[in-house]
Amino acid sequence: MEEILVNILSRLPVKSVVRFNCVSKFWNTLISHPYFRKKHLNHAKNHARSQKLLSLDCLDDNNRLHFYSYSLSLVQLVKDIRVVDCPSNSNAEGTEVYCSCDGLFLIGIWTEPHVEQPSLLMIWNPSTRESIVLPHSKFNNDEDDDDEFRSTYGLGYDSISDDYKVFRLVMTKDGQNKNEIFALKNNSWRIIEETSSLDWIDCSMYSGGEFLPFVDGAFHWLGISSKLSVVSFNISSEVYRDIPLPEIVCYLTLSRFEYDVKIEVDVGLTVLAGMLGLYYKDDNFFNLWVMEDKHGSSWMKLFTISSYRIYRVIPTYTFSDYQMLLCFQLDSTTRSRFVYRIISVGSFGLNNQIWPLDHDAKDGIVYTESLIFPKLGQ
Repeated sequence: MEEILVNILSRLPVKSVVRFNCVSKFWNTLISHPYFRKKHLNHAKNHARSQKLLSLDCLDDNNRLHFYSYSLSLVQLVKDIRVVDCPSNSNAEGTEVYCSCDGLFLIGIWTEPHVEQPSLLMIWNPSTRESIVLPHSKFNNDEDDDDEFRSTYGLGYDSISDDYKVFRLVMTKDGQNKNEIFALKNNSWRIIEETSSLDWIDCSMYSGGEFLPFVDGAFHWLGISSKLSVVSFNISSEVYRDIPLPEIVCYLTLSRFEYDVKIEVDVGLTVLAGMLGLYYKDDNFFNLWVMEDKHGSSWMKLFTISSYRIYRVIPTYTFSDYQMLLCFQLDSTTRSRFVYRIISVGSFGLNNQIWPLDHDAKDGIVYTESLIFPKLGQ
């Protein structure tokens, strides 16, 4: 009987399941159990109604920051918009959403202006509104000059240790990498010791501030060694790896510096349908590839579209039937407009249509609505 109940409840939307918490103590215990939450997540990952787009929107409402959650179902594109408030941000000077994993978001919050590092890091589930604040890292405590380094973050699930981990890639002014990892079960930061795998890999980022895509148990970023490449870090084995990029991307990107070519180029990584994606944009065209295999040996080009008079193109989500959602940032100003378009890749070429939104959505991050919420030290 209990297993039947689990099978039924695990297929319902988060909003419906949360309501059942109040039915009885038994139901509350059942829904709160890690086994049920994981089973619910596995169903949600394969259901279109559970796929959402979270977009930060700054409203002049007592200096509070609001997030909008948009449905990504092609059946009901804009009917599931709701406002969700980020906890502990009533005095926030700034907020950055770094990434999402299994419905959890890693968010940096600044309480002071003109400071490089966030005042606090928080893991937040917008579906259940649960949140935890992470302790300060070793570098936050040890470094005297906040401007001496930059950092970016990734959040991922380690299936070997059954734990969620935060990876911090730290870039100092002298080009050194002092990377850290935070395991929620241990509730502590740990500096990653340099291993032999680093002897032949330069982990410096090609561009800072971007999020770290998490694919197949590893974080990825663009690094520079003798040429542009993808660097990956496996959170289970803690081993770094170097993945070659398509030769045309390396040539076009690095030739700008060698020949002092005055062309605006944007190169980045993303996650599309569980695969690692790579994009390259210049003044005229936007190109998109995906990694075809887990061994990092083969890139497949998806399409090329015009990017004339577009500041940035951000691959956001892959629907079924080869439809892809792209976010177009029209200019580089703080009040820049964002336009979302669906690109259809088919036998008749490329098609694109505007994806309607009720609000002026900014650059959003895709997530799966879930009940997942890990606790520190457990």
